[in-house]
Amino acid sequence: MSTSLSPSVNTLSYLNSHPMESSRLLNSLIEIVQTVENSPSGSPIDEIINTQILRRLLTAIHFRDIQTLKHSRRVGIISVGIGSRLGWEDSELRLIEIASLLHDVGKIGIPDHILQKPGRLSPDEAEYIASHHRVAIEILQATQASQELIQIVAQAHGVKVDTDDSNEKTSSLGARILAVADAFESLTSARSYRPAFDEKSALKILHEQSGKEFDRNIVAALERWLDSHESRGLHDNSAAEAAVQANAPTTDSAKANAACFCQLFQYLHLMESLYDAFYLIDDKRRVVIWSMGAAKLFGFPAVDLIGQPWHRSVVTANGPKPDPVEVAFQSAQSNCHALTLKDLEGNDQEFDVQTVPILDLNQRVVATAELICDGNESKKHRGQFRKLHMAATRDALTGVVNRGELDDKMIQVFNKWNSEPTIPFSIVFLDIDHFKEINDRLSHSVGDRVLIDVARLIQDELYSGEIVSRYGGEEFVILCPETPLETALERAERLRRAIMGTKIAEREDLRVTASFGVAQVEPNDDPESLMKAADKALYEAKNSGRNRTCHRKISAVQTAPTTEQKKQSDWIHHAEITTCVASSMLHIKLKGYVLDNMAKILDVKEDSLLLQVGSPGLLGGWGNKQERQPVKVWIDIHKLPNNEKVSGTRRILLKTRTEPIGRPAKKDTFHTRAAIVVESLRSYLIAD
Repeated sequence: MSTSLSPSVNTLSYLNSHPMESSRLLNSLIEIVQTVENSPSGSPIDEIINTQILRRLLTAIHFRDIQTLKHSRRVGIISVGIGSRLGWEDSELRLIEIASLLHDVGKIGIPDHILQKPGRLSPDEAEYIASHHRVAIEILQATQASQELIQIVAQAHGVKVDTDDSNEKTSSLGARILAVADAFESLTSARSYRPAFDEKSALKILHEQSGKEFDRNIVAALERWLDSHESRGLHDNSAAEAAVQANAPTTDSAKANAACFCQLFQYLHLMESLYDAFYLIDDKRRVVIWSMGAAKLFGFPAVDLIGQPWHRSVVTANGPKPDPVEVAFQSAQSNCHALTLKDLEGNDQEFDVQTVPILDLNQRVVATAELICDGNESKKHRGQFRKLHMAATRDALTGVVNRGELDDKMIQVFNKWNSEPTIPFSIVFLDIDHFKEINDRLSHSVGDRVLIDVARLIQDELYSGEIVSRYGGEEFVILCPETPLETALERAERLRRAIMGTKIAEREDLRVTASFGVAQVEPNDDPESLMKAADKALYEAKNSGRNRTCHRKISAVQTAPTTEQKKQSDWIHHAEITTCVASSMLHIKLKGYVLDNMAKILDVKEDSLLLQVGSPGLLGGWGNKQERQPVKVWIDIHKLPNNEKVSGTRRILLKTRTEPIGRPAKKDTFHTRAAIVVESLRSYLIAD
């Protein structure tokens, strides 16, 4: 007996019902995909993302929140400026500009009370925004935007877009540029909880975070660009206003499309929240959208499936017959079935699958969605687990890491330092001055408010990267991975000045200060001795008058020079640079360096380069300014072993030898100049 797929009485009743908002929104997604297919591609932008889709997305951002579009435009200007200083070509600059414009597109689906919150986001609010960034990636994938664009936008928000864990912590150069540009623009813009930093202060913060949170070479490139006349466009308010208004929705149709985009983001977020996985198949039986959860559950990234023919074997080898997707297309009815998958331990895991037809205004099935969830587990339970985890690791009053979690983080950072002892780390102890008097004079509730405000101020000023913990009472500890003592001292001093200059607890009759103790890990340290060293430095700060910073001095470790070192000339500076730039492209990549540093390429060979950096004065010799301190730099090119690769590009080792042109008065002056030249070369080559 064959199964008939002709419409039944129940089907006709279903078709006569009024379609819900979900059908309209998913129908709009199908129309977006059709726009891509039917639009002629010929412009350079179309190679990155369909031009019409780009315009619609920018219009939606403008419609939702004009400040987000202004921010994204400024980030784009900064990203392009950084890229130009790194020698990027036009196509690469176009890519980073579009990625910058779209990096916050996920915000168009976020409610006002979160998007415009005048303060720090709660953990749940931050997770809510992160989930919208994942939705943005899913929509970019559906529009078949280039993988380079998707990777940059995804990595900028820490979103994983494939199923390969090998490169999980490796960000592309474009994503690192975007991260620096985004941070700089945010720092130099006023926020409800802090005023804007000036450019010099913002650069100082980025330099402090370099090597850990931000790429130090990219920060250096940003600084060079800001010093050039090209950066003036960043402050051209009339051009900014014209560019932003060019994307304003001016017609009722444009406003309706923009509103639909915003609602589509919200709806897909709802799907992400309710289901373990979902995907959409159009009437040509092609995969249109493949959620992050589907990629994780079935092991296929979206790039392998979007636009490809649908087949049940993608999700299971033993699916029901006939295929529920085909049943939904033919009958216009939802249906449900069970799905059994193996978990990591090889046990069977049961999922419920609902197959839903998507109808247009003419009641025609234009697509089918499958929604998958674990019928035995509520997603609320996962939220409860997250809350339990937060309660176990966070201080209940201030929300920062508690002492137990600090101990665990300290062991992790210490173990990493043991394996890589050339990369130091530091800790900062701080104690709020005269805190007992605050409690006694103004009440414990004011004291609690002081602790909360100081904790938030620390997190805002550090910007990102460090681990902030409440150690007990009015004491806080800041764990600074990959941070030498000098940098940690600068951060402590910035925090001290910020606390002293901020109105805490909204009290005019209260002036809060803090004392700081800083210590860097040393060869004979263990976690306990390092904490004691920082605590001792804090004790010295409090005993010497409070509202100051003290530190444990780094032990001087001296080793006798080797025979080989003694033979080397005092007027030769040796250094090594590791980079992924092909040897044949070195002279091209160095063109920006040559233009910016009064340099000349004196000789180019297959395995070597010779540069002159700086020019002597009229009378020869060395001047006080760097450009009048000329040196020659020999660069020998060596290929590293085959097992040293990054993202499929072979790394090379550059051995530099720098000698002065003329004779400086002091050896130290020459070696300082040579070190600056090598470091500048390193930044232009995006070196390790």
